[in-house]
Amino acid sequence: MTNRLSGSLCVLILLTIAALTIHSGTSHARSINDGLGRTSFTWLKSISDAGISSAGECFAARDDISGLFVHPAAVAGIKTPTAKMSFVSHYVDTQYGSIGYARKIKERYMGIRLMYINYGEFNGRNINNEPTGTFTAGDMGISINIGNKLQEDLKVGAMVSFITSKIEDYSAQAATVDLGIIYSPPFEGLTVGAALMNIGKVTKSYSSGYDETMPVYLTMGGRKKLAHAPLTLFADVLFPNDNDITYAYGIEANVNNKLFLYAGTKSLSDIDTEAMKSKTDFGGKTTFGFGVQLAGYRFNYAFSPDDNIEDIHKITLSVHLK
Repeated sequence: MTNRLSGSLCVLILLTIAALTIHSGTSHARSINDGLGRTSFTWLKSISDAGISSAGECFAARDDISGLFVHPAAVAGIKTPTAKMSFVSHYVDTQYGSIGYARKIKERYMGIRLMYINYGEFNGRNINNEPTGTFTAGDMGISINIGNKLQEDLKVGAMVSFITSKIEDYSAQAATVDLGIIYSPPFEGLTVGAALMNIGKVTKSYSSGYDETMPVYLTMGGRKKLAHAPLTLFADVLFPNDNDITYAYGIEANVNNKLFLYAGTKSLSDIDTEAMKSKTDFGGKTTFGFGVQLAGYRFNYAFSPDDNIEDIHKITLSVHLK
């Protein structure tokens, strides 16, 4: 146990250093990041999974099927072959989602995921403001996920993704790697974890001569299943390279392992709270949802109200395959 705790402490120190490195562009925790608006493929920060989204988007300590294809280490330890599909109805006719499959192959746990985002149809105009017809925009990607259980209480994983983006006749491409770790310390019901997301490079830019960076972020957090109540609590902190540090909190209520109720909140950046004319330093977006477990099927729905633009709806279906 001492060796495992020492190893986990070393990992925690390395992740803390990574967080400080990623967020070195800010002078303090709640200041506007110098990298704001300077990253590409920012949709990679969006989470399509409804179960995670409805509980404040907390996923640092999510393992097994609940974190599959979001946390890189969640694939490690899955008990049966699993398929997972998500769909999101986002702002202004934007839609995105994913479909994936994971299983154990020999001594490794592996998965593959396809993802997409459709921005809808746009009206084109030339330099003289004359109509040129309509065009579409969207992104697609494929990910390979591999994980392993180093100990019964320690999981690690990595996910490699290749993404392509297209706007009318223009295109861009990128490659990323996500790294994750999930640890269950010797405390009842407690799990902690971390994930370093979107490490990578834009291999082909929309315009030549422009140096683009990926939206890298580190998330660290934990979940606690209460001993004498059917409740699980979640808390994450995110360190992005293109925005302020954000905090997320969530709760899950389990009713006889059949019905699950979720609620959560995630803090907004300074620039967002200023736009909303927030009276306090903490402004957040709220999320709600529910899940239903029937035999080998799990359905989750998430709802995020937004009075300023549009409400967001997400659905996820997970299926255990024999």
